Amino acid sequence: MKKITILVCTALFCLFAVCGCTRRPLPDLPEDASAFEMGVFIDEVHDNDSFVTIEYGGRTYIQYGTTNNKYSQTCVESCIGYIMQDKYSSSVTDPDNTDRRIYTLSGDPERNFLMDFDSSVKLMNQPTFFRAVDTKGKDIVLPYYIDPLGYEFWGEE
Repeated sequence: MKKITILVCTALFCLFAVCGCTRRPLPDLPEDASAFEMGVFIDEVHDNDSFVTIEYGGRTYIQYGTTNNKYSQTCVESCIGYIMQDKYSSSVTDPDNTDRRIYTLSGDPERNFLMDFDSSVKLMNQPTFFRAVDTKGKDIVLPYYIDPLGYEFWGEE
């Protein structure tokens, strides 16, 4: 009887652990979603390094970082649109694909960062964070869940 009780308790524990690890879904793509076209930013100061860009709210954003272990989907505020699949996008060839989405972040009211996330990737998918170019050299709050990738443009090596 004791072995059966231990087996049942172990099975229940595993079930709760698996259910507890599921993520809450990211916000849906809105009806009035923006279709973002990616561009290219050339950093002429640092060996003409190039970055893909996103234009939003009159600002230019370039790649900045990825997540650390402290990231959760509660860090995401809302979905504002998707990246059009073009020559600067990933290898997806379907121009109507809207799986690569752009999100605003909670705790970032100045909109210094945007998140790029491909919702079609189900396993081992990490978002990429873009930072507004006009924040270079400024003292801004870096969300605790973003790890900079060390691009020279941002003064990080």
